[in-house]
Amino acid sequence: MVTAAGTALRPDTLQPVNLPQGVEIEEDTAGLPLVLKGKRRQKITAVNDCWRLDDEWWRREPVSRLYYAVVLASGQNLVVFKDLVKNTWYRQTL
Repeated sequence: MVTAAGTALRPDTLQPVNLPQGVEIEEDTAGLPLVLKGKRRQKITAVNDCWRLDDEWWRREPVSRLYYAVVLASGQNLVVFKDLVKNTWYRQTL
């Protein structure tokens, strides 16, 4: 059982979890991810799945993303997405 912290929950004490992390991706001519750049370059050996998310079109900053479930040369599975509004890549943490 979890004991009470003794303080009331307030909106300014909430912290987001699983925020995406910005990454640099090298793309092919069709826009598919080829290489994850960073401390060391990691080749993307397979794209297992791809899906698009378009949401909140009525807001000032709508959400339009293209997700890829990829496999790196190391064997690591990873989900990356391209923010189609900002034209930037992110790694989705789980």
